[in-house]
Formats: sequence, structure tokens, C-alpha cells
Amino acid sequence: MGTRHVLTAIALASSPAAANPVEVFGLTSRHAAQANAGVASVDDAAALYYDPAGLVADPKLEFEVGSVVAVSHLQIQDHFASLTDPVGFQIAMRAPLPLAGALANRIVVGIALHLLPTEVVEVVAPPPDRPFYPYYGDRLSRIVVLPGAAVRLDHGVSLGFAVNVLAGLGGTISASEGATRAIDSRVDERVPTIARIIAGAQYELAPQWKLGAVYRQRFEIPFSTSAVTNVAGEPIDIDLSASGAFTPDTVVAGGAWSDANLTASLDLGWASWSAYPGPFVRVNSELPLVGPVPGQTPVVPFKDTFAIRGGVELTRGTWVFRGGYGFETSAIPKSQPGVTNLLDGPHHTIGVGAGWLHGTMRIDAHVQLQIVGGRTITKTIYDGTGTYDPFTSVRDEDTATPGTQTSNPGFPTLQSGGEVLSAGVTFEVWK
Repeated sequence: MGTRHVLTAIALASSPAAANPVEVFGLTSRHAAQANAGVASVDDAAALYYDPAGLVADPKLEFEVGSVVAVSHLQIQDHFASLTDPVGFQIAMRAPLPLAGALANRIVVGIALHLLPTEVVEVVAPPPDRPFYPYYGDRLSRIVVLPGAAVRLDHGVSLGFAVNVLAGLGGTISASEGATRAIDSRVDERVPTIARIIAGAQYELAPQWKLGAVYRQRFEIPFSTSAVTNVAGEPIDIDLSASGAFTPDTVVAGGAWSDANLTASLDLGWASWSAYPGPFVRVNSELPLVGPVPGQTPVVPFKDTFAIRGGVELTRGTWVFRGGYGFETSAIPKSQPGVTNLLDGPHHTIGVGAGWLHGTMRIDAHVQLQIVGGRTITKTIYDGTGTYDPFTSVRDEDTATPGTQTSNPGFPTLQSGGEVLSAGVTFEVWK
């Protein structure tokens, strides 16, 4: 394995990161059009993400396939941020187990997938001073695999679970002088399986009223690599670690009202973003004669987020019309006077869509607009007193020169905010 493979692996420490696109843009056009609301009302294969108990709400053999594409108009100073993987393909299916008697149509299994055109996952982490949007750059570059099942109990209660499955990374990088004094390198990565639970429940309170709740367990792909380099016979060890594809523990509860032609949903959600270790790579090194040299990574005070989402679905003959709105607070601190340039703001999501029914098939389409509130980050120069904290100030990199000399791209201020527009189609058949 050549030197370029070592450089590729180390470059993981300086690129945008990856996570779950379903959390950002939704699963299938039907639910994306409702701004991803519907914990209590979901009754198709997309329930594997929204609330797995909904798999058994309308038990039937079902297959859905579709795609979603997004474009960014997110501001970073006077230019716009791009999205790492703006195109995805979605598949969802479910089937009741062929049981008879009292168990007929009571147990349903299914699987949902979000696939990318060219890759499985990209686990990377940016340098602390890079301006980027963690909500988007950290959520689009991985496939999603959600197998699950649901059971309908008595008294209007249904329970379900799904498993959020992917792989992690871990291993070593070694480099040393070879026989020709060129650098010989070796990369050895281990990829263990990671599985986290999504558990949900639905309760039919009355013929037209339902309640639902879902818990999505914290998910992350741990990346850890040890780089061992021998220079002039002396070893230089560098340990790199990061948490890619991070999703916090999340709880969503909601209610839904429906009749023959109209369904209205309202959800309230909470996510434990305060437990986020941050997107940055963590570096520790071992130098000859010096010993351990820990890297100084900024400690960012991330905040828990709260969300409210509402959606409606109206059927008129062979046509179905949908709309929704969602609001979510930001996990990113508004004030970042130090080296970090994490960009975000309150999120407003507006969705619209329509579907056309024909027998046992339906074609759905949607458009979703996500508006990120604008912010201005202002930097503070370290005054030399006390212990330096990279989150609260930036250093003057050349004190011998008059004025402030810093390479931080957010100095003196950094503007952010903008929109992300996504759209998609889904084809569904059932029996």
C-alpha cells in the first residue's frame, strides 16, 4: 500500500463529516411533504424511522421506492456551502407474518434503506477553525439501514422496534523508511458492526384519535487510528479519534386526528445534543524524548434541542394533498469567540406535496424548504491572562507585528444562514 493511502487516511482529520440523511430530509415523499411529522399517524413502511409501531397500523404487503435530491443556499461569508451527498435513493418494504387465528395481521416485519450513488459511508472530521454546517455536512454521507418489526396488542396498543445499523472504523497507520529510503506504509482498519435501537408505541385513544411516541438511541461511528512513523530510527506516534455520523438520544411524542379523508398530526421532540463530543478530530502524540503531547481540542457547549412539527394529509378522490411545518432550535452555541466556526441557527421546515392513487399503487412527490436563521460570529483576541481556552478566544499569531495577526477564517466576524431546498418522488405498491 503506497504513501498516498496514508495521506488519504490522515486526511480524514481535515474534511467535512458524515451522518444520517433521513433525519434531515425525511423518509419517502409522503412524510417529507409533512415536514417529517406523524409519530402517531404513520401507517406505512416509513414507520421504521418515524415510529416502528406504525408498521402494524395498516398491515399489508407494501413496497416503496424513490429518490431525493437537495441543493444548498447556505451562506458562509460571501459564498455558499455545498452539500456532501445531495442525492439519495430510498427503499422501504413491509409484510405481515403469515399467521392465522388470533395472531393474523398482528405481527409485521420490514426494512427501510437510504442509499447513496457512490459510497457507503464517509467518516471524517474537520479542523476546529473550518467554517461549516454540522447539521448538514455531518448528516448526508452515509447509507441508512433500518430493519424492524411491530406487534399489535389488545386495547388499541401497538409496539415496534427497528435497528439502526452501520459499521465503525478502527486500526493503525504505520510508515517507515524502506530499503530504498522511500516511505513504506501500511493501513490496517477494523470495521465492527454498530447497531442502535429505535423503539416506538402507538395507542388508539378513540376511533379518530391516536397517540404515539418513539425513542431513537444515540448513534455514532467511532473512528480511531494510530499513526506510527519512524524517522531516522525514532518512532513518532500519533493517535487520531473522532465520532462521525453522530445522532443524539432523541424522544418524540405526538398525537393525530383522522377521518375518512383528512389526517392531522402534531409532534413534540427533544434531542440530547449536549452529549455531543463534537465533530473535531482528537489528536494525541508521542514524541521521542518528550513523551505524550495531548492535542488541544476546543470544548464546545452544545445544547439540547427542542422541536415541534405539524402535518396534514387530505384525500380528494384519486388525489392526496399534503403540507407541513416544523421548527427546531439549534444545538450550536450562538456565541463562538474562539477558534471554532460552527454554523447554524433555528431551523424552519416547510413541506408540500401531492400523490396520485390508481388501484393498489400511488405516486407521491414533494418539495421541502429548510430555512436556517442567520447569525454573526464575532471573535475575541486572547489577552494573555489565565489559562488559554480555544473556545473563548483566538490567539494573536504574531505579537511582534502591530495589530492582530490570525489565520482564523472567522476573524473578525463570520456571517451564516440561508436555505436548503430538497425534492423527491416515491412510487408505492401494496397488496
